[in-house]
Amino acid sequence: MVDSVILVASVLTALGVIITTAFKIYKFIRKWEMWVDEQSEHNFDNYMSILQLKIMAPYMPLSERIKAGDKYIALGGNGEIKRKHSLLIRLSEEKEED
Repeated sequence: MVDSVILVASVLTALGVIITTAFKIYKFIRKWEMWVDEQSEHNFDNYMSILQLKIMAPYMPLSERIKAGDKYIALGGNGEIKRKHSLLIRLSEEKEED
């Protein structure tokens, strides 16, 4: 009888440890996933900012500025940068006509 009680208590203790460990691992994984998502968002913002800088930089070759604008628009960018991209395309077409 005592052996049975000790066995049940041991099993319950082991289950408690396993459940607690699994819960801690789950919390760690969720926290890590949130960190990865946050870093991905920062990376996307940084990439869009770099494309904006390329498009607006007057010292960059026109072809590079247009390529950066194509990528920027494909990723959903718009506004003033999109208008600048349209202007760069017109400038490129005018240069080709000359």
